[in-house]
Amino acid sequence: MHRPSPMQRIYLDNNSTTRPAPEVVEAMAPWMHERHANPSSPHPAGEASADAIRVARGQVTSLLGCLPSEVCFTSGASESIATAFASALATAPEGRRKLIVSSVEHSAVKYSAQRAEDEGWNRVVIGVDEEGRLDREQLLCEIDSSCAFVSLILANNETGVLSDLQGVGEACRAAGASLHVDAVQVPGKMVLDVGSLGCDFLSLSAHKLHGPAGVGVLFVRSGQTFRPLIVGGPQEDERRAGTENVAAIVGLGVAAQMAQTRSLDTESLAAMENLRDTLEQRLLASLPDSRANGAGSPRVPNTSNVYLGGLEAAYVLAVVGQEGVDASAGSACNATSTAPSPVLMAMGRDEAQASGSLRFSLSAHTTAQEIDRAGDVVIAAVQALRSL
Repeated sequence: MHRPSPMQRIYLDNNSTTRPAPEVVEAMAPWMHERHANPSSPHPAGEASADAIRVARGQVTSLLGCLPSEVCFTSGASESIATAFASALATAPEGRRKLIVSSVEHSAVKYSAQRAEDEGWNRVVIGVDEEGRLDREQLLCEIDSSCAFVSLILANNETGVLSDLQGVGEACRAAGASLHVDAVQVPGKMVLDVGSLGCDFLSLSAHKLHGPAGVGVLFVRSGQTFRPLIVGGPQEDERRAGTENVAAIVGLGVAAQMAQTRSLDTESLAAMENLRDTLEQRLLASLPDSRANGAGSPRVPNTSNVYLGGLEAAYVLAVVGQEGVDASAGSACNATSTAPSPVLMAMGRDEAQASGSLRFSLSAHTTAQEIDRAGDVVIAAVQALRSL
C-alpha cells in the first residue's frame, strides 16, 4: 500500500495539537539563540527578555478581555487546571467541601476532581443529555452555600459541543463559590471574553491555537484569593515560580494575537464550519448506521465526532492513516487507552458506539480538497473493513 509522504498528509487532528504558525516560529527563534537572557536579570539583555514577556502578556490580555495582572503563564493547560484546583480548594472557606464538575470534562479536570474526592471533598458530577448538553437545572441547584469550586469545560475536546454557561458565574458569585473554565478548545474558533463568562479562573494551552507546546495560561481574576502550586521564586507575581520560558511565551503571545483575529473573522469561521459539515454529512449519507455525536448542540466550527456503525475506531484509524489521513478517536491525553470514550458514554452511547467513533478536527488551513480526499479515504476504509 502506498504510504504518503508527510507533505501529502491530511491533518484532521487539530484538537490534539496544531501546527505552530510560521509567524510564531519566526518570533520565537531569536529568543532561543542570541536573546537568551534570564528575564529576572538586571542587565539590558535580561530587561529585553522581561519586555518580551510583557508584550506577550498584553497579547493574551487582548484575547481574553482581561487585565495584564490577571494573566499567569504556565507550562500548559494541565498545569493551569491543577493550579486552579489546588488554589481554590486550599483557600476554600471552612465548611465548604463540595466541588462540581461535569461528566464530559477533559482528563486534567476529571482526575483533579477525583484526587480531591480521595482527599475528602464531595465531588458532584453534572450529567449531560444525548447531545452533550449540560443539565443546567442540576448544575444551578448544586451551586449552593456548601459549594467551594466549580470547574466546567467550555468547548468539549472530543465533540466540540459548547457548554451553556450563561448565568453560572453569577450563581457561583452569589453562592460564594469560585468558577474555573477550561477554554482550551475555544481560541480562534469563537470570541472569548472572561467578563462575559464571569469566571475566576480560566485555562488555555498554546499548542491548541497554533503556538508551541509546553506553555499555557491561567487567568486569575483580580481580587481572587490565590495560593500558588509551584513556589520558590518571584516569577509571575509570585503565582508560578521558575525561570520563564521566554521563547515559548513569545510564541504564545503571537499565537494569541492571531487567534483573536481568526475569532473575529466570521466569514472564515463559516467556511470552516461548512467544510466540517460537508465531511460529516457525506459520511452520514454514505455509511449506514453512522451518527454524528453532538451534532444537535451548538459546537465550535471545526469539530466533528462520527460513529461509524459498528467498527472499532482503532482499526479505521490504522487504515486511514496508511492512506494519509490523520484523525483520532478522542482526546490525545487518552490515546493509549483502549477503553470506550468516557465523554460519549456520558452522552448515553453504549460501549460499541463509544469505541467506534472518530473525531475530525479542522484548522483554518484545512482545504476543500483535503476534505474531499478525507471523505473518500474514510468511506473506502469503512466499506473495506465491513466487507471482511
